Amino acid sequence: MELTMESAFSSSGLLGHLSYILLIVSMLSWRMFWLRVGVIGSALAGIAYALIILNDPVAVFWETLLLIVNLFQLVRLILAERAVSLSKEESEMVRTAFSGLGGLDARMLIDQGFWIDREAGIELIREGTAVDNLYYLASGKAEVRSRDKIVGHCKSGDLIGEGTILSSDRATGTVTLSKESRLWCIPAPILRSHLTKNPAVRNIVDRRIGDALKSKLRASNVALSQAGGLKD
Repeated sequence: MELTMESAFSSSGLLGHLSYILLIVSMLSWRMFWLRVGVIGSALAGIAYALIILNDPVAVFWETLLLIVNLFQLVRLILAERAVSLSKEESEMVRTAFSGLGGLDARMLIDQGFWIDREAGIELIREGTAVDNLYYLASGKAEVRSRDKIVGHCKSGDLIGEGTILSSDRATGTVTLSKESRLWCIPAPILRSHLTKNPAVRNIVDRRIGDALKSKLRASNVALSQAGGLKD
């Protein structure tokens, strides 16, 4: 097939372009599942182009090999996801705090931390100091104070310490448990290291942290406006 501008943009030429387009798009995916799916689609388009248009057995061989390898890896990934087991407590944490994580990524993240039970009165974070741990409050309640004034509360399903855990900034408030609580805890260095090694997970965790901060900011603004209304 002679390469000309006309042939490059013909229906047969576009089939060849499709293979490269799918390959490039797959490289942009944060999720390994969709990366594999994109490469498989690219290989199928490449096989069709090499077989029907180019009649090139060498290109067909290499595209077929690419297809087989990625099908094998995709099946392995699917089987690994299905083999993941999460407890009811862990599933609830993923649903409320880290939605979007696949089972395998969730299992790996959860295993970086540990579960703890703490009584009321325990201080988790102190204002003006670095945040050492990220917490997920599975059950219980905590109050947030800034300059000795209550500025908010944390309830079951909330993240605690997410505001500065990744930036290493100092905490803007003190968080103290007001009820007996159960928490999942992950030390800051371990969390940062894990997210650095797993950019797809970091992308999701960053979004979830952003959502949590927005929710707390809205709740704080409502509380402040209500307090102002009571004073008036």
